[in-house]
Amino acid sequence: MWRPRLALGAMLLGSVAPISALSQNSERAVSTAFISSDLEFNDNYDLRRDSAGDAIIWTNTLGFGLQQRTRTDTLDLGAQGSVRAADLPVKGSEVSADNPIVTLDYLRNVDDSRIGLNLRAQQADVDFFDPLGDLDDDGGFDDTRGGGTRTSLRGNLLFGFNEDGPLSLTGFAQASDISFTDTQDPDLYDRRTLRGGAEIGFRVSPILRFTTGASYANEKFDDSDQLDRDTSRADVGMDARLNQRTTLSARLGYSRVESQRLSGDTTEEGVVGDLSLVFDEKTGQTSASFSSIVDENGERYSFSIGKQVAWDNAVLDGSIGVSTNADTDLRLIGGVDYSLEGRNNRLTLGLRQTASTDEDGRNVLNTNGRVEFIQLLTPVSSMGIDIAGGLTRYENSTQGNTERLNVTAQYNHSLTEDWAMNMGYRFRQTQSDTDDDAQSNAVFVGLSRSFETTR
Repeated sequence: MWRPRLALGAMLLGSVAPISALSQNSERAVSTAFISSDLEFNDNYDLRRDSAGDAIIWTNTLGFGLQQRTRTDTLDLGAQGSVRAADLPVKGSEVSADNPIVTLDYLRNVDDSRIGLNLRAQQADVDFFDPLGDLDDDGGFDDTRGGGTRTSLRGNLLFGFNEDGPLSLTGFAQASDISFTDTQDPDLYDRRTLRGGAEIGFRVSPILRFTTGASYANEKFDDSDQLDRDTSRADVGMDARLNQRTTLSARLGYSRVESQRLSGDTTEEGVVGDLSLVFDEKTGQTSASFSSIVDENGERYSFSIGKQVAWDNAVLDGSIGVSTNADTDLRLIGGVDYSLEGRNNRLTLGLRQTASTDEDGRNVLNTNGRVEFIQLLTPVSSMGIDIAGGLTRYENSTQGNTERLNVTAQYNHSLTEDWAMNMGYRFRQTQSDTDDDAQSNAVFVGLSRSFETTR
């Protein structure tokens, strides 16, 4: 169930405290906990093409969090899980534990060196899983249906050592494992991704640094064709400050993509590169970038212009550009994140579109967006609306496009300093060119209690 995540003044209406509440005091540890109980009436809880009937769902969620900050370290740890009692059509009454989520964010900064770690693990019943809540790096989502269990493990590591020194080392590592059990949908299959890269920098003057780097990625899909794809790249480049406001970055290298399938093997290789200019301004910065990569369909070229602006009560971070390869025309890519905080309301919105190649070698456009708005009605009550959508389009393919939409309208009321209640309506819809559309309507009411201690 959606809960508003923003504070108007000093209060967070209609929701429990976030698992990772932010501490306003430096070098303090904040421990949080919450418990929530939500009762929902849903006319198509598992979003079937033909609803099996009405469902009554009672979900109780317990969560814990810890955030600690020092001058050099930031730690954010969270864990939560739910116990669900439901009266479901066909299945009848059942009680189950579901949706355990564990997250860890750690960052350490010492002088010109840093290391960061992010981990996220989740296991969810497919019938109750929200695909728009767990997008991949390309903005894609699993169009889950048909029951079963989805387990996701994601990890990210980044580091930079002696970045302002004569010799520096920066790099990253990423791992992702998505698996399904007891599913009936053949389009839901396990997949694993490993990526890593490093770059050495040689600073020859205060305004010029030369670089050399390499990266590697491996992707495995347990689909009918058993794809195993390796992508490697090596490059050289430079970072230069042209004047007090302008920075130039350039990379030039070579990349190779090897794809092994039961149906046959393919190899693509070619010259790759990146070129970007960043112009610093009083309220933010403007940027322009060009890139060339090699994927399973050959060379892909992208160009974009970006803008970052920070006002007194609003922040904008956006880019717009185009992408193309030998098989597609120019396609719009980019994204925008915008937030506006008023005296009694707050608006946040995000939109992103990417062009990439999927596990079957198809050119894919992924589009996803979200709008959240909350309006303070009284000192203890508010109204909020949340709209989230995702669209996957396949070019030059018989594969049908897929669309997901979630809309939630919610009333929130603080009963005491720690107790809050909410009620509202939620609409969900899935559409596909190859399957019948499905939608669900739900009304819900919830009660929550939050706890917070500082030491």
